[in-house]
Amino acid sequence: MIHSRSGLTRYTLGFPLLLLAALTLGAPDFRQWQNLANFGGQICAPLLAALGQLFVTLAGGIDLSIGSVVSLAGCLIATQPDPALGLLLAVVMGVAVGLVNGCGVAFAGVHPLVMTLSSATFLQGLAYVVLPIPGGVIAPGLVELAGGNALGLPYALLWCGAGVGMVAWILQRSRFGLHLYAAGGNPHSAYLNGVRVQWLTVGAYILSSLMAVAAGVFLAARVSSADATMGASFALETVAAVALGGVQLSGGIGSVACVVAGAVGLGLLSNGLNLFGVSPFLRAALTGVLLLLAVSMQRRRTLGL
Repeated sequence: MIHSRSGLTRYTLGFPLLLLAALTLGAPDFRQWQNLANFGGQICAPLLAALGQLFVTLAGGIDLSIGSVVSLAGCLIATQPDPALGLLLAVVMGVAVGLVNGCGVAFAGVHPLVMTLSSATFLQGLAYVVLPIPGGVIAPGLVELAGGNALGLPYALLWCGAGVGMVAWILQRSRFGLHLYAAGGNPHSAYLNGVRVQWLTVGAYILSSLMAVAAGVFLAARVSSADATMGASFALETVAAVALGGVQLSGGIGSVACVVAGAVGLGLLSNGLNLFGVSPFLRAALTGVLLLLAVSMQRRRTLGL
C-alpha cells in the first residue's frame, strides 16, 4: 500500500510508465542508445529545479522565480573568466534570492505567488544586464562534467543521482525535513509543538533557489553557452512536475519519488513529441493542460477551496 505522506498513487506512477510503454512500442528511435543518453541530459536540469520546487511546495508555498534563477545562474557562469568565481557568485545569488523570497513570505506576509513573481521579474531583467546577447564562455571542465560520460554512462545521470540522493536525505533523515512535513501539514500545530515555521519557510526557499542554481549551471555547461531566457519554461515545468507526481500543492504531502515520476513523465512527453516530429511549441500547451488536470484531481478540501 502506498504511504499517504509520499503522495504516490497508481495514477502518478502510471503516467510515466504508460508513456514509456507507448514510446517503446511506437517509436523505434526511442530505444536507440543515443536517444536514451540525450534523454538523460534533457531531463537533468528540469529534475534538479523540480526538486527545489518540492521544498517550497511541502511548506505550502510556490516558487515562480526558479526559471529566472536558472537563467541568471547560467549567465553568471558564462560571463566570468574564472569558473570558481562564477560558481561562487551563482551560489551567493541563489542564497540571496531564497532569503528574500522566504522572508517576504514568512515575515512580511506577502503571498508566495506575488513575492516570487516579483523576484522572477527582477532577476529576469538582471540576467539581460549580465548577458544581453546569448553566448558567453563556459569552462571546459564544466562542459565535460555536464556532457561527458564514464564507463558508457553520461555524467548527467550522476547529477540526477546526486540531486535525488541529497534531497531525499534532507527530507527523510534530517530534522529539517521532518519539521517541513509537519509545518506543511498543519502550520499552527507545528508551531505549538516548537517548530520554527517562519524560519523553516525561509530555509525551504533558499534550498529551492540553490537547486535552481545547480540546474542553471548544468544547463549552461551542457549547451556550452548561456541565454538570459534559458530558464523561462522552468517555473511552469517544475510546478507541473511536482503536481503530476502527486505532491499536494497545499503542503505536507509529497516525496522525491513524486518529483522523479513527474519529471520523467514530462521528459518522456517532450522526447516523444520530438521523435514524432510534433512542433515543440505544442509542448508548453500540453504541459499547461497536464498541470490543470493534475491540480483538478487533487482534493478540493486539501487545496483549501
